Amino acid sequence: MGETYTDYVNRVAITIPEKYIDIKTGDSHTVSKIIQEQIEYHAHNHTLAHLVFSALDQYFKPYARNGTNAEILQELESIKTLLQQGYVPGPPIVPAKEQLTSKPLNMRDLNDILEAFGG
Repeated sequence: MGETYTDYVNRVAITIPEKYIDIKTGDSHTVSKIIQEQIEYHAHNHTLAHLVFSALDQYFKPYARNGTNAEILQELESIKTLLQQGYVPGPPIVPAKEQLTSKPLNMRDLNDILEAFGG
């Protein structure tokens, strides 16, 4: 039997079982200690409903599975290309996928990009 965490102020209670089934994959997982600690923390601070809805929102977004880091790095690579080539009005410059995966983004280049845009 699982443990129940309650946010009495907002009338929210959640019972954490020992194992759960991922509804997208059908795999069974045990609940990690980190998840239990976060649920306990939010129950104590009366934000348990926010935690649940935030997790559901992130879970059901299609890009959440792939991660947003790749998207951010792709955008930064596009900005780097624009800075190197200069701005030319016309169709957007989209680097080929093999160009993005073949070379990692240099951290100095990232610094230059951020400084160029006031970061």
